[in-house]
Amino acid sequence: MERRLAAILVADIAGYSAAVGRDEAGAIDAYKGHFSALEPIIGLHGGRVVKTMGDGFLAEFASVVDAVSCASVMQERVAERNSDQPDDVRLVFRMGVHVGDVIVDGDDILGDGVNIAARLQEFSEPGGVAVSGRVHEDVADRLDLEFTDKGPQAFKNIARPVRTFALIANRRASRRAPAPERPDKPSVAVLPFANMSPDAEQEYFADGIAEDIITSLSYVPWLFVIARNSTFSYKGLAVDVREIGQQLGVRYVLEGSVRRAGERLRVTGQLVDAETGAHLWADRYDGGVEDIFDLQDRITEAVVGAIAPEIRSAEIARSGRKRPDSLDAYDHYLRALAALNRARIDEAETHLDSAIARAPTYAKVRAMRAWCTTLGPWVSRPLNVDEVEAAGADAEEVLDRLETDVEDEAYAGYVLAFSGRDPARGLRLVEKATERCPSFAWAWTSSAMLRAYRGEGEIGATHGLRALRLSPNDPMAFRSHMALCFAYTASGNHEATLEYAKKGLELNPRATVFLRFQAVALAHLGRMDESRRALRRHMQAAPGFRVSNYISSANYLGNLLGDGIKNTIVEGLRLAGMPE
Repeated sequence: MERRLAAILVADIAGYSAAVGRDEAGAIDAYKGHFSALEPIIGLHGGRVVKTMGDGFLAEFASVVDAVSCASVMQERVAERNSDQPDDVRLVFRMGVHVGDVIVDGDDILGDGVNIAARLQEFSEPGGVAVSGRVHEDVADRLDLEFTDKGPQAFKNIARPVRTFALIANRRASRRAPAPERPDKPSVAVLPFANMSPDAEQEYFADGIAEDIITSLSYVPWLFVIARNSTFSYKGLAVDVREIGQQLGVRYVLEGSVRRAGERLRVTGQLVDAETGAHLWADRYDGGVEDIFDLQDRITEAVVGAIAPEIRSAEIARSGRKRPDSLDAYDHYLRALAALNRARIDEAETHLDSAIARAPTYAKVRAMRAWCTTLGPWVSRPLNVDEVEAAGADAEEVLDRLETDVEDEAYAGYVLAFSGRDPARGLRLVEKATERCPSFAWAWTSSAMLRAYRGEGEIGATHGLRALRLSPNDPMAFRSHMALCFAYTASGNHEATLEYAKKGLELNPRATVFLRFQAVALAHLGRMDESRRALRRHMQAAPGFRVSNYISSANYLGNLLGDGIKNTIVEGLRLAGMPE
């Protein structure tokens, strides 16, 4: 029987039974919404959800530092989500973290390590995190967190008392930005569609339909469309659409639901004026699963017609997107999107590979699969040069041999640039997507990244800020923050670099690139004590990293990375004291 050392995090809802008694459906929806918001945080901290347990979940981490950091960030996220909720619908988590041996049973883990984490969770205060003495010893000098010593605790069915510490909550102010101004053209936010199917596993399908509608709307250049990850941050929350409209800076909100029973589909949609709360349009669409693309196009056309009737249906052009012949391939594509939005890169790659096997000419999944190889910095996964070069070749094949649309070309173009095969062509394709689909936040971020790599800091910053406006509440926006760090470093605005490095680190603490940006910016600002502290944190997270590693990576990027930004970063790392 396999055993391994693991950090275990157990979480559940305090008072969940009472909440279910008051409003069963509301409590279930609220829990599902919270869990949906917490899953990406677990993924970004290198954890995996082992199982869910009605009103809670069990997660496993290879690093105890990552587990405790994750618990702290998750409690902050729940507090932010609860800030606008009435007291009677507010759900609060308790969490416990322990590190110890676990027994591996398929995908499950068992043993005293899990049992102690569960008892710590029960001991925790609502909204709090309790950790064992062993955990506290491992993280005390490695995380900027404070704990209260609760002394030895006798837990049920645990042979010896467990020294217990409680994390002192250090809630940062909500990251929600001030309400942005509405753009000067019709603006819309598409909320996650409710899954009305008997099978809860169909959640990914309902999410995928909403995401596809967002993409289709983004193809209409006369509309301003909020990106998926910002609108999905409202999942499970009891928030008035007028408040959502104000927070996102949009005039219209689209809501809907999906019911799938076997091969039959029912999709409903309703469009609300977020200023007045008035319903402008509502309809129901029935069909088979094979009709899914037609249903999406009909909803898109209906929404555009209600918002801007002066736009001719011919101009909508049913988005011009290339759809797969295989519905099985499309299903794996939707599952891959769900995994990417939870920061489960390996799982997304598996589904994309399955989609490619079923539909080898499906350009979108081929392009997205190639892009996944560039995501190492997202999750502190080493960048594999051979894989990136192979992905560049695949991107070239997608562009030269397959029938593509502008979205496919953007993904493939970014890989073409990142791999160094043809940076100029890659940038042109990415920026073609920003012109044709002005609400395509991913393309704006990718353009910002490529421009900043070239040393074009001002353009890179403009495009990065545009991406953040399109997705103001995005928990995955650290990629935009990474682009802004490169852009402001390129332009010598080190104070701005610090601002976005801090925000990026809050969203993704495992992305050590943000610690490097902090060390470099502080060094150039002459704040050497702070710079060295940032560097120490970086070296704890990536002990083998050296200046030569950065130079090697920069040289690999070749003509994609301008000499100015490369020299600025190398000089800053040396000033901070990074070993050669």
